[in-house]
Amino acid sequence: MKTIIPPLLAYLIICIIAILAPASEGYDTVSWKLLVGQIYAIPVLIVVAFVTFYMNKKRANK
Repeated sequence: MKTIIPPLLAYLIICIIAILAPASEGYDTVSWKLLVGQIYAIPVLIVVAFVTFYMNKKRANK
């Protein structure tokens, strides 16, 4: 459970930032902002998941 919390928090933070960020006229809807926010949130989720997994694996070996 500890390994999944940091990636999910990073994902949620990116999604919240995407919703709160200003957008062009016509694209200023929550659903469109979330769709575009996925472009940034999914890679961040993957990177943070790998880093968290690596750090937990390193701690377990000590």
